[in-house]
Amino acid sequence: MRIRAIRKLRGLTQEELAERIERSVEAVSNLERGKSLPGFETLEGLSRFLDVPIRDFFDFRTDDDGGGEDAHHRELLTGLMRVARRLQTRDLAIALDQIKALARRGPNGQR
Repeated sequence: MRIRAIRKLRGLTQEELAERIERSVEAVSNLERGKSLPGFETLEGLSRFLDVPIRDFFDFRTDDDGGGEDAHHRELLTGLMRVARRLQTRDLAIALDQIKALARRGPNGQR
C-alpha cells in the first residue's frame, strides 16, 4: 500500500511507474496489492524513481506504536515526509515545532 500511496502522491499511473522501474504493469499492481514482494533491485528502482528511502516502504512499528492508522493517515504521513525532506534545516525545525504543538492538542483539538 505504501508504494501505491507514494505513486499517487507523485501523480503517476501504474504504467508510468512500471516503465520507469523496468517492470510490467502487472508486477506493479501485484506489489501494490501485496500479492508479491519486490526484490532488492526493484526496491532500489522504486526508491530512486520515487525519491524515497527504501526504509519508507516498510513498517517498523511495533503494536505499541499505534498501528491502527488507516490508509489515508499513512498517505498523509508519506506526503508530510516527502515535503519535510525538501525543507532547509531552519524551516524543518519550525515545522517540527508546529507539529508538536498540534500533537499536544490531542485527538479532539483540546489541550
